[in-house]
Order: sequence, then C-alpha cells, then structure tokens
Amino acid sequence: MCRYRLLLLVVALLLPIQLIAAEEATVAGAMIVNGKTIKLTHVYAIAIRTESPDEKLYRLIFSDAAISDKDLALFPDVLIKAINDGALHAIRANLDDHGAVDSVEIYMPSETTWIKEGNKAELKTFNEKTIAGRVHLDKYNDGSGTYAYDLKFSAPIKQEADLTAAP
Repeated sequence: MCRYRLLLLVVALLLPIQLIAAEEATVAGAMIVNGKTIKLTHVYAIAIRTESPDEKLYRLIFSDAAISDKDLALFPDVLIKAINDGALHAIRANLDDHGAVDSVEIYMPSETTWIKEGNKAELKTFNEKTIAGRVHLDKYNDGSGTYAYDLKFSAPIKQEADLTAAP
C-alpha cells in the first residue's frame, strides 16, 4: 500500500511538468535575406476565424524576438516601428485548413516581401492543439532581393479570439 501511494505521488508530481513542456513552442532555423542570415528563435501558431464555420485558417509567425499575445493579435501593425528599427525580424506563413502554405510575408527593416510561390510545408503534426514540422523556401528572387528560409518547429495553437481578449 505504501508503494502504491508513493507511485501516485510521483505521477502527480511529474504530470504537471509534462503538460507544461507539451505547450512550449520550439523553432530551429533561419531566414536568409540578400545574403544575411537571421536566426529565428520564436514561433507562434494562431487559428484564424473565417466567415465559414467549416473553414479554418492558420498563421505561423516566426521571429527573432518574443512577441506578446496582445501584439500577436495586431501583428504586424503594432510592431512596424520595431521591424523598421531592426529590433524585430519575422516571417508570417499563412496556412489553409489542410496545412498547405498559401503565402508568406517576410518582415525586415524598411521592407515587407510577400511570397506566394515556392513555399513548402512538411507537417508532422496538424491538429486542433498543435502544428509541428518544417516550412521552407529554397530560394526566391523578386527582382529587388533574394530570400530563403528553413524552419523546423512545434507550436501550440492559440485562438485568435483569445489574443484579442489579452490585456
């Protein structure tokens, strides 16, 4: 009976650690813009409301600095100064409800580049709680610059409504 109680105690103590760890976002990789490599260290996944109740859209935001929930709700508008000052570099990937990349925006000082073609997603997990896998672009040249990125990530999905309610 004593061993059983000890086992229950160990399980009770370890369970919250596993739940907390499961909710952490991780990202490894970088983007290359005009030959400059920028390591991206934060990732956020957001479920977006649509007019159709059967359709969901998702945004993945990768950045080199932390972004608050309040600022994620209004991204990129509230962070334009930080982006233009070089304090924040970011990628926003827009995914459809099947996990395919629709488009990507790259945010750099004094420029935003919108890329519709060549973006690839290889998702290992795509469910109501988590998006995980790899997004990448081998090389893209829009005439004014060259762009590439390769990011492996895992992120819990935040609901857009929860972000707009953030204090």
